[in-house]
Amino acid sequence: MRICFNRVWILPFAFFDRELSDEREGGRNGSIMAVLQINTPAGSRVLDLPEGVVSFGRRSSNDVVIDDERASRKHCTIRPVPGGFLLVDNNSRNGTYVGDRRVDRETTLAFGEGFRIGKTEIRLYEDSAPPVVPLEPSETIVDTPAPVEVAELVREDYLLPPEEADSPERDRLMSEARTQLNNLRTAGTDPGFELNALALLNRQGQVVHAGQIDDTASPAVRILRLLFYGALRTRATDIHFEPVADGFQIRFRIDGTMLRIVQLPQGLTRSVMSVVKILADLDIAGREQIQDGTIGVKGDRPVDCRVSFTPTMHGEKLVVRLLNTAGVPRLLSQLGLPPTMLRQVRSVCHLDTGMMIVSGPTGSGKTTTLYTALRCIDYQTRNVVTIEDPIEYHIDGITQIPASADKGLAFHQVLRSVLRQDPDVILLGEIRDRDTAQTAMQAAMTGHLVFTTLHARDSIGSIFRLLDLGCEAYMIAHSVTVCLAQRLIRVLCKKCKRAYTPKPSQLMQMGMQNDRINRLYTHVGCRRCMEVGFWGRQAIFELLSFNDELRDALMTTKTIHDIRRAAGEWTYQSLIESGYRKVADGVTTIEEIERVAPRE
Repeated sequence: MRICFNRVWILPFAFFDRELSDEREGGRNGSIMAVLQINTPAGSRVLDLPEGVVSFGRRSSNDVVIDDERASRKHCTIRPVPGGFLLVDNNSRNGTYVGDRRVDRETTLAFGEGFRIGKTEIRLYEDSAPPVVPLEPSETIVDTPAPVEVAELVREDYLLPPEEADSPERDRLMSEARTQLNNLRTAGTDPGFELNALALLNRQGQVVHAGQIDDTASPAVRILRLLFYGALRTRATDIHFEPVADGFQIRFRIDGTMLRIVQLPQGLTRSVMSVVKILADLDIAGREQIQDGTIGVKGDRPVDCRVSFTPTMHGEKLVVRLLNTAGVPRLLSQLGLPPTMLRQVRSVCHLDTGMMIVSGPTGSGKTTTLYTALRCIDYQTRNVVTIEDPIEYHIDGITQIPASADKGLAFHQVLRSVLRQDPDVILLGEIRDRDTAQTAMQAAMTGHLVFTTLHARDSIGSIFRLLDLGCEAYMIAHSVTVCLAQRLIRVLCKKCKRAYTPKPSQLMQMGMQNDRINRLYTHVGCRRCMEVGFWGRQAIFELLSFNDELRDALMTTKTIHDIRRAAGEWTYQSLIESGYRKVADGVTTIEEIERVAPRE
C-alpha cells in the first residue's frame, strides 16, 4: 500500500501507523527511530519512517507517494547514514530543494532538517515531531521557476475567457476542473509510458500531435492528450463529451459504468472537439449533422478510436470509443467458462457444420467470445469469413467483410453472396431479421459452421427470439448446436475490497445455505479504482446444448411454457447460479449479480 498527500487519498502502510507499532521502545532491532512530518498547503501529517531506502515521487510504486504537480514519478530517495540521512535526487525535472538550495545530486540531512518537492515540505525528526498544525496561506512555499509541468494544461489563462476571469463562481468551477483533470495523471494504474509519450494519430494513422507536453501550443490539444492518457490509465472504453446548460460534462465509461470526470466551459470543449474533427477529417462547421470517423492514439502501441458526433438540444455531443485490444482473451480457456461449458464450446469449434449462438445485451462481450472461438479454427486448411457492422477485431488470414445497409450490403445480402464463395466457417455479426436468420440456419444445415449473436435475455430466450422473427421450429431444431448466454460482471478491486460474515438469508438467497461459506466481500473504493470499488470485469455464462430430446420437444410442444420447461432440463448452470458462484469465490458482490442477472 502507498500514501498520497495533498488530497483525500491516504492509504497508510502498516508500519506507518503509529498505533500499530509495537516496537516504539528501543527502536527496531536497535536502529534509530525516526518520523516524517509532511507539510502541504492543505495541512500536515506525521508518519513513522520505514527502514532502509525510502523512495518519494508521484508513481504509486514509491514508498511515499507525493501527489504534487511538481513531483517526478521517481523523485528522490533517503536512507540512513551515520549522523543523519542521505538525500539523493533522481534527476528530477523540477528538483529537490533544501532551503533555497537545489540538491545537485545528493546531500546529508540531520534530524530537524527537511527538503522540499514543489509545495510539499518533508522534515525528519528523531522519534517525535512538533504538533501537526495546518499551514496558513502566508506560509505556503513559493516555488522557483521550473519547466512547464502537466498542471500547466489547465492554467487559468488557458481556460478562462478574459471577460469571465473575475467571476468568483467561474474561478471555483475552473479550480475544480484543474484538480479533476490533473487527477487523471495518477488515477488507475501505470500504462507503461509517460503522458509526454502519448501521440494523437489522424485518420490515416499518421502522428499529428506528439512530443513534450510543453512543446504543444494549443491548450485544446493538451487537454485532449491528457483525457486520452487518463482513459488508458483507467481502462475506459468510451469518452463522452456531453453538452449541458453551462458547459460540457466529460464522462468515462469504465467497466460498463459511466463515471463523471470533469466539467469544462463550452469554448474550450468545442476547441477540443474541433481537434478531433480535424484528426478524423470531418466537417468542422457541421454542428447540426451526424458525423462519424476514426482517429488513433499511441502510447506504447497504437489504439484505434471511433468518433461519433450527434447534435443535441444544448449543442453537439461527441462520443469516442477506444478499441483497446490489450487484455482481450486469445484462448477459450481465458474466457472463464466452467469446465463443462468449455468442453462443449471447444467441441463445437471442431465441427464441420452447425451453429453456435451467443446471446446477451449490447456490451456483454458477445463478439469477443465469438472471436476467441474463431481463433481455435485452422485458417490454413479452412476458409473463414466474417460479416460485421463494424469490424471490431482484425485477424490475419481470414476474410472480413463490413456490412452496411446504407450501401445495399445488409447482413442477409452479404451472407448470400458469401455462400457462393465456398466458405467453411462464417462469423455473422448479428441476426437482426427473418431473412438473415433463415439464411444463416440454411447455411448451418448445408455443411457450414456458423457463429452468430442474438439479442436475447438468456439461452432459452434465444429460441423465443428466433420464433418471434418467424423462423420455423424445425429449422431451429436442425440447425442450432448450442446457445450460449453471457453477461459481464464487475470484479471487486483487490486493493480495497472488504470481507464480512454473510447472513443466513443471503446464503439462502444464493442457494448455498448448506455450503460452509464464512466470508463474502463488498466494495469500498480507493484511488486505484476511482473510488468505485471495482476493477475489471469477468463473464458469467449459461449454456443450452441441443440434443435429440430437446429437438423433439421443440418440434412437438405447442406453447412457450412447454419449450422453456423442456429446454431447462438441458441447461448447464443458469446465469444467476454462475453469478452466485463468483460471489462465493470472492470475485464480486451479491448486488452486482442481482443487477446484471436478475431472477425470473
